[in-house]
Amino acid sequence: MTILTTQSGSTNEKNLEEHINAIREWNKKLQTSSEEITFLNQFVSADIFQQDLPNLYEHLFTFSNTLTALKTEKIDLQQVISNHKNDINGMLECEDISCESFYSTEHKKIENRLMKFLNDLAEFQIQLFKFCTNKLRMSN
Repeated sequence: MTILTTQSGSTNEKNLEEHINAIREWNKKLQTSSEEITFLNQFVSADIFQQDLPNLYEHLFTFSNTLTALKTEKIDLQQVISNHKNDINGMLECEDISCESFYSTEHKKIENRLMKFLNDLAEFQIQLFKFCTNKLRMSN
């Protein structure tokens, strides 16, 4: 006769470990995006564009404002992820599926928000690069 035993909390521990690993990856991606935003801010502010372009300063102002909004969202996301990392240990105390589901739902919401932020940043970069095509000064 085989007796099946289950370790209490093992599913929660496995899910917790998966969530913590995901959070580590999120933080790496946010660190990379932080470096990208810093570089792009310097790029947009640099005196590298042809001076006779129509509406140059309006375009650069728009790019700068978008970068500011992206930076603000990144900072907010870092705070949300930090809070989530601190709260996620509550998953170990879950005794029913609805409790565990709550933490997993929150985790997924944050993941979706992060993916939207990363997609917005990538789309911004594409727009900036397209704008810069044939608009940079040529060195002598």
